This record gives sequence, structure tokens and C-alpha cells, in this order.
Amino acid sequence: MSTIKASAPVRIDLAGGWSDVTHYTNKFSGAVVNIAINKRAHAVLNIDDEGYLKVNYDCDVPVGTGLGTSSAINVALLTCINHSNFSPEKSAELAHKFEILLGGPVGRQDQWASAFGGIQYLQFNEEEVEKLQFEPMPSAIQWLEKHLIIAHSRIPHKSGEVHSPIWEKFNQNDTQIIEAISKLKLLADDMANALESDNRTAISEILNNVTNTTDKLSTSINDPVRDMCDSLMKNNTITAWKVMGAGGGGAVALLSKSDKINETKKACEIAGWMVIEWSVDNQGVLIEK
Repeated sequence: MSTIKASAPVRIDLAGGWSDVTHYTNKFSGAVVNIAINKRAHAVLNIDDEGYLKVNYDCDVPVGTGLGTSSAINVALLTCINHSNFSPEKSAELAHKFEILLGGPVGRQDQWASAFGGIQYLQFNEEEVEKLQFEPMPSAIQWLEKHLIIAHSRIPHKSGEVHSPIWEKFNQNDTQIIEAISKLKLLADDMANALESDNRTAISEILNNVTNTTDKLSTSINDPVRDMCDSLMKNNTITAWKVMGAGGGGAVALLSKSDKINETKKACEIAGWMVIEWSVDNQGVLIEK
């Protein structure tokens, strides 16, 4: 029996999501800023003496959270399968191709976050992905690790159901949709600059701008968590919030005030939300011994 194990981190997306999808990148340049976190998908490939395969996989966080769990699972799984010819880029692109075969519009930010790890500033042009030069201030990242609370609303979502009607409008040259996604791309550029200068006020404003801009794509993206998040804003507990991934449920990022971190977590627990403790994962996909 031969056994190959691999794992890959999930991610939180700060800005630029939607502009990484091929529908958009075939016409315009996209960009995202995201962070791989220390919650991983794990895959195990067993090959017996007769050449039969058996695959198992699991994830440290629930699927449907908007944290890129499906892509992390696929990156880990395809790394196992392609272990003899492995590279992070190959694993990311194989996972992307596999997800296209499964149907629906698929972006590239999740696979690249899982494959490379760390804090990424990615640019997308047609089928090309470029890791842009990016040096966020360590103090900014440490501040986010402490103040950015990730909580799973436990409201199930299917990203394809959120994506499909928006891309249908995009392909019909809907001006509002095109302008909103273009704005999200620019907000990714702004987020990269804010992290490099540790401009915490700007980081908060950008997160709120992302939320306001995704409302222009569809209010269904934010509606399932809006009441809870707006309540925390009105109570002066948080300064910003943003859904993870395509939204429509799943996890949300809450930027807590320094003296309200425990209060923010407690409010999530009372609401039945699951707080996901996190830190940056700098390793990306790993073949494990």
C-alpha cells in the first residue's frame, strides 16, 4: 500500500472578489487581496498493490462558509494525485480546471491562496495569474489577526446560485454589474496599499465599501447576515463587516473595536454563529509524510 497525504489552507478574502472570474478577466484586469489561514483541507490517496485507488478528504471548517473550502480540498486532492510532478502553481491550475468541469463560473483566487499560502495580492488577465509585489506591514497583519473576527452564520449557501444570475447580467453588458465588479477590483488595489502602510482607518473603510459595492451586484449577497452586522455597527461594537466569498450566507468578517473583541465574539455566539479563530498560514499546500 502506498499512501500520499496533502493539505492546503482555506482563505479569507479582503477585497477584489468577483474580479477573478474568467467572465470578467477575459475583458478586464482583475485583482484580489486575500489571506490563507490556519484551517486546512486534508486529502489522503491510497494506492494498493494492484493499483486500486482510494481517496479520503476532510476540512477543518464546514463547507459552504465562503472560505474557499472546495478549492482547498481540490488543491490538496490534486496535489496527492499529481505528487510526482507537483508545484503550487500546477496544483492551483489543476484545481481550477477541475472546478470548471463541475460547472458554473469559477474564479482563481481561492486555488492560488490555498496553493501558495500567506497574504496574496493577485492580478488576473485572461487566463494568467500574477503574484504582485506586496509587502504588508507585519503590524497591520497582527492587528487583523486580533480584530478581524471570522464567524460562520451557519446559513447554508451555494456560491453557484449566487454567481449565476449576476454573470448572466454581466454577459448581457449590464452597466451596473460591470461597474460594480470594476470598483471591487480597485478596492483590492486600495486594500493592498492600506496594508502596506498599516492604514487601519482605510482598511475599515475599504471593507465597508466592498459590502456596499456587492449590494449593487445583488442584495442577496449580504441580506442573510445584514441585520446582525448592522446591529453591531449601530452598537458601536464593530467598524466594518464583509461576507466571505460569494455570500448569501456562510461566514462573515467583523472588524471589531479594540475594546469590544470579546463582546463581538459573544454576540456571535448568542446569535448561534460559530466563531472561527484564525491566524495567517504562510505554508500553502503541503505534501505530508
